[in-house]
Amino acid sequence: MRQLHRLVSDRVMGSLQSELQDEDVSFTQMTALYKVRAFTPISVSALAEHLGVSLPATSQLIQELVRRKLMERRENPQDRREKLLDLSEKGQQFLSVKEKTMMGAYSEIFGRVHPKTLAAAENAINALLSEVHQHADTPSQITPRTPEESL
Repeated sequence: MRQLHRLVSDRVMGSLQSELQDEDVSFTQMTALYKVRAFTPISVSALAEHLGVSLPATSQLIQELVRRKLMERRENPQDRREKLLDLSEKGQQFLSVKEKTMMGAYSEIFGRVHPKTLAAAENAINALLSEVHQHADTPSQITPRTPEESL
């Protein structure tokens, strides 16, 4: 797994770094977008805890993402003092484009692998994911929908 991670992460992070710099998005902002998508709706304080960042820093980060229309902030109907966060349509599209970049890195690496080897790997990965989902605290956002997405 370590070798696989090193092989893929080099390509993924290189591609993502270039895109994030072009769009002026920090790694923490990117992480916040993924956390909001995974735990939506999520409070500002819960997001701060997930990010390991102070509440003021998280509020400032959110303000910028809301200004750029990547995230939406609304009042919690059960507690009007609390704000809930969700991705905007633009934020969903933004993450979708980034995931295509990441999948491109996987395709580049595994594009020459024999189809039988890929099928065997897919079966093993699906079994692994199934077991991980059984032990997860929250519903996962990574359930594969197509064979290409499971790579």
